[in-house]
Amino acid sequence: MAYASAALKMSFPAMTRSRDGIIGYIAMGITLSIWAGFALSTRATESARLEVADVAFIRACVPALVLWPFLWLRREQLRALALCNALALVVGGGAPFFILAAIGGGFTSATHVGALIAGTVPVSVALLMWLVFGQKPTYRGARALLIISCGALLLVLSSNASVSHIASGAACLLMASLAWGAYTIGLRRSGLDPMAAGALVSVPSALVLLPLIFSGTVPSNLFTSPARELIVFILVQGVGVGLVASLTYAVAIRLLGTDRSAAMGAAAPALTSILAWPILGETLSFPILVAVVVICAGIWHANKS
Repeated sequence: MAYASAALKMSFPAMTRSRDGIIGYIAMGITLSIWAGFALSTRATESARLEVADVAFIRACVPALVLWPFLWLRREQLRALALCNALALVVGGGAPFFILAAIGGGFTSATHVGALIAGTVPVSVALLMWLVFGQKPTYRGARALLIISCGALLLVLSSNASVSHIASGAACLLMASLAWGAYTIGLRRSGLDPMAAGALVSVPSALVLLPLIFSGTVPSNLFTSPARELIVFILVQGVGVGLVASLTYAVAIRLLGTDRSAAMGAAAPALTSILAWPILGETLSFPILVAVVVICAGIWHANKS
């Protein structure tokens, strides 16, 4: 009986870890699918009647309406939150991140959005952890990050756009990647549950964008755009990216850790490239295909690290 009791005590933690891992991978899989939709809809903003501020507001407003009570329910946790972590969440995951991504997408393609944001997040996380916290990556991890960086560079060089367009777009997308890397680190270090983190990201962005749009400070076609277009962006950006993906990514961070979640997130470029061809008519040329394969190889190497 004593042996059986000891065996049970040893097995339950292992079962819990296994279950948490499965839930974490499922959450990250859902996040990846939505991120691909994010890249496609961000690129589609360029041809839509909605302005960038409109889509950013939709992305923030939907989760804000659902999650705002958690600002009060988790007020003790939020009061104890370090200012740097709060800023990383609000800026890195909120409207500033989306605006950078949308501007970059306007200059480039959906494949670039997926590859230069999600694809380089592991590099951004490692760089920020090194610069801010002095945590250097391992030799194997650094090699994986180098592979991802080479794939991102090849993707930029293989673009058919003008040098000025691709340079401007890549700069915005890489800044968005740094912002998302800061969000990823802040999310992990904050200790907030997914609901509180989602509320902290979405509510401030919605409150800032609302008066800017209604006062005409920023260009807006929110009230004149076709209903069908509004519904698509509400479902993809508001419900999908703003609400569901923010919660599933937070779950993945809590259960899998920052590095592994960021590395898995870099698989989004492959899915985005595949979907951008039939949906947006973007050409999947051989150099772009090679670049995406190199990035995915770096992801696989990072997950083995």
